[in-house]
Order: sequence, then structure tokens, then C-alpha cells
Amino acid sequence: MTQQQLRRLGSVLLYGMLWHLFLTPRIVLAADHTNLEENIPTQMEDAYPLPYLNREFQSLFRYEQTGEEEDRFRLEPRVEFGFARNWQARIGAPFLLGDADKTGSRDLIAEAMYNFNQESSLLPAMALAGRIDVPTGVSSTGLDTHVRFLATKTLPYTSLFQRVHVNVSWVRNSDPMNDERQNRYVAIVGYSALVARATVFVADYVREQQRRKGADSNIIELGIRQIINPLTVLSLGVGAGIAEESPTMRVTLGIQYSF
Repeated sequence: MTQQQLRRLGSVLLYGMLWHLFLTPRIVLAADHTNLEENIPTQMEDAYPLPYLNREFQSLFRYEQTGEEEDRFRLEPRVEFGFARNWQARIGAPFLLGDADKTGSRDLIAEAMYNFNQESSLLPAMALAGRIDVPTGVSSTGLDTHVRFLATKTLPYTSLFQRVHVNVSWVRNSDPMNDERQNRYVAIVGYSALVARATVFVADYVREQQRRKGADSNIIELGIRQIINPLTVLSLGVGAGIAEESPTMRVTLGIQYSF
């Protein structure tokens, strides 16, 4: 598939998402701070999609100091839509700044998630997500794909809505450079709890094979998600790396607005 065809595919995905967002019937639901979103403020996401026909504008800003003591800033606006029951779609574009590697900056990202199992007394809620990174940005070639399994289980006998989460992702780089992996994985184990009526605490451990061959990272993240009005959630997260190749630190600010 040529670069022109990839850009055309990305445009089709973008316009299709915008058509759903603005031309379908308008139903605005209250913000849900217990519905965990990827990178807002930690990499962990739960297995629940947005409610049917709900829409959200989301944005995150992250500062990260890499294991090589370089600085990376990530700004990622995106929109998310519950386009069918138990389904959600997400589209966004990250912008990377700083003196660290900026491969993938300004790529078009499109993802769909399907929750195929509701939580029961024995089984967790489970979902599958598929994502494509269309190479419209810096140093990007080929159509990268991500497949992710998500599971969420509520802990019994507690009033704090405590839950455990597992995310496992397979990432395929369709056109790797000589020093890049073609296939890699990301594994996340996390926990969340309702510590106040409008406040959720989240924590996770992330094990990731990085794009560069031979490089792996391990990071622990902590975060807070806070409702500030019926339609808006703010979040703040901090992370610290473990081992030499991991990011030294990261700080993430996020916002979600239902419309």
C-alpha cells in the first residue's frame, strides 16, 4: 500500500468518524471518571467502552524524560464515540516535541474497541481493540497495527469500587528500519479505586518492548481522575521507570469533555 493510499484511508476514517460525531442524534451523558481511558492519566485502560451514542473530546499533555536523559513532550487531542452498543471508536493525532525520538509525531491514529463479555461473579469484563497508525507524520512509513486484549474485574466485599485490570497489546511495525523491531508487545497490570465520590485513584505497572531492537522498559504509574463538573474529568499522573532503558520519569495531564 502506497503512502498516497494510506493517507486516503486515513482521510476516509477521519471523515467517517466526524460524520458519526456530528450528524447522529445528540445524546449527552454525564462524565464518568471510573471509565479509564488510555494515557489519561496512565497507560492502563479498562474493558468498558463509552455508552451508546456518547461523545467525548479528550486531550493529554505528557512530559517524559527518557532513559537517555532526553526530553519528550506529547500533546494528543482525540475524539471518542460510542457508535454502537458495546462498541467505541477513537481517532486522534499525537504531536511530539523535544530532543528525543519523534517518530510517529502527527500520525493519524484510529481505533475501535468491542466489549464481548460483561463482568460476572466469576469472569471479568473483556474487550478487544484494534488500532491502525496511518503514516502521515515524522519519519513514519508503513501502516502500523495494534491488537489489544483488555480485562477488568471488580473486587468483592468493598465499598470503594476497587477493580483490577489487565491490558496485553501486540504491535506490528509493517516497515521497520534496520534498528527497529517488527513485532513487539506491551503488558499492563493495574488497579483502580473510588477514593471519594468524585475521585478515582489509579495505579499500574507497564512492561513494554520499545521500538528500538534490544530495548525494553518498565514503569510504575500513579494517577488521580477528578470530576470537576457533570461533563468534565481532569486527571493527573506521574510515573517512574525501573532499569536503565526505562523512562526516568513522566508526568501526564489529561482532560475529557462529554458533548
